[in-house]
Amino acid sequence: MAEIRRLPAEERGQLASLLNLHSPADATAAYYALDHPTARLELLVEYSGNGAPRGFLALAQTGLDLFRRLAVPFAAHPLGLVRLLQEGLRPGQPVLLLLPTEQEGWVEGLLDLSEGRVLDVFRLHTAHFQPVLNVLVVASEGPDGGSRFEIRTATGAQASAGTNWRGAYYAEVYLETDEEARTRGFARSVLAAMAGQLLSERRIALYRIDELDAPGQAEALAVGFRRSGERTLLAQAVLRPDAGGAGT
Repeated sequence: MAEIRRLPAEERGQLASLLNLHSPADATAAYYALDHPTARLELLVEYSGNGAPRGFLALAQTGLDLFRRLAVPFAAHPLGLVRLLQEGLRPGQPVLLLLPTEQEGWVEGLLDLSEGRVLDVFRLHTAHFQPVLNVLVVASEGPDGGSRFEIRTATGAQASAGTNWRGAYYAEVYLETDEEARTRGFARSVLAAMAGQLLSERRIALYRIDELDAPGQAEALAVGFRRSGERTLLAQAVLRPDAGGAGT
């Protein structure tokens, strides 16, 4: 019979067998399962009857939100996902849930979802990469210890690009910009600088873009990003009081 157990940090390597480390579809789950700092991570694993892991839930403290943990499940079937969330979440305590869009129906009736956004996952294709030379781009160190690139002008325009996480093969980039910086091409400049830096580190940039953000998608395409075919839901999730499991 399947069971859910918390995984000690020193045993997290066993989860690698579940993941395709070279696939953009598994890259985020792989990072949080294998590489996120252990002091800021809780891992719950679903084990099959023969004792082999077959799914997990990563609950991570991140810079995305200081008050809500990021919940990243990796489950192959609806019952496994439900069991992991019941065990890992507490009723009334919100988390940020990152979930493949095709699995949203699996949590219907289990979670109250709000603030939801559908994000398209773009992957940098090296054959299409277009570096941008802009002398205004300044490199600095980001909160994760990696590189960050930004432009700030006397008029107040600003754009910056960095990484949410860096894994063995992939890294997820973010872009922060205002309208003036976007109009003047600064957003594209810092995004290209960040993508180029990751290429020099032998990592491929992934970029989640809101499906309604047409300007952001245009910038990504111009730099050399292409849709990976993966779409994720990012939403606040709260376990319903009548749906709690052992985590209550």
